[in-house]
Amino acid sequence: MPDGPAVALERGAGYLRVRLGRERNPLDNELVCRLLSVLDTAEADPGCVALVIQARGPVFCSGMPLRADAELPEGWADDAPPPPWRLFQRLTHAPVVTVAVVDGTSSGGGVGLAAACDLVVAGPAARFRLTELLLGLVPAMALPSIARRTGPQAARRLALTCAEVGRDEAVRIGLADFAADDLTPLLRRLLVNLRRLDPDVVGALKTYLRTAFPAPGGLASAARDVLVQRMRAPSVAERLRTLHQEGLLG
Repeated sequence: MPDGPAVALERGAGYLRVRLGRERNPLDNELVCRLLSVLDTAEADPGCVALVIQARGPVFCSGMPLRADAELPEGWADDAPPPPWRLFQRLTHAPVVTVAVVDGTSSGGGVGLAAACDLVVAGPAARFRLTELLLGLVPAMALPSIARRTGPQAARRLALTCAEVGRDEAVRIGLADFAADDLTPLLRRLLVNLRRLDPDVVGALKTYLRTAFPAPGGLASAARDVLVQRMRAPSVAERLRTLHQEGLLG
């Protein structure tokens, strides 16, 4: 699929749908900024109850862009929470229902993108895989969102084994909430149900959940620090150079 716009926005009755339109949909600063802007639009619309994130092609999101020189994208090593962390937090806490529709591959930070949403709908082609440890990295940005869904041990297993998880297994462990061979009627029913909700009560629920299940203090800084540390490891830099030379990244 040739590269198109990073996102395309569609309006429906009571919801906004954003379609990811680039090849492999890397979780780079462009995609993060566009999704944050879409969240601003959804939150400012009093009639919007849900935000749906869906990919046009066979890849939902391929995660963090990995360069041959092992340099992080701009802003990822700064003192402030890195851009993906801010996006994941916004998806989790926004006063609208965030819905990820995954019917293709999702890897690394792409799994975190889906897991950060309130609801995950998985199609027959859905595949989830944490690949970071194979590169000498740690999925620090994605793991908190994943563990919130699956529990710590299942998240640990996904990280350590780097195993691919299909649709049915994803539902079984809580990584996805709904599954269907035909996603159109399932998503239509879900959005009809969500339209019955008062937008204010969605925000109230998510504010309460943030209070009831707070994230540990300093987690954003810890995630940034381990990412920076691993990317600076000589073995990681060498591995990334080799994979780019072999055409397996990029």
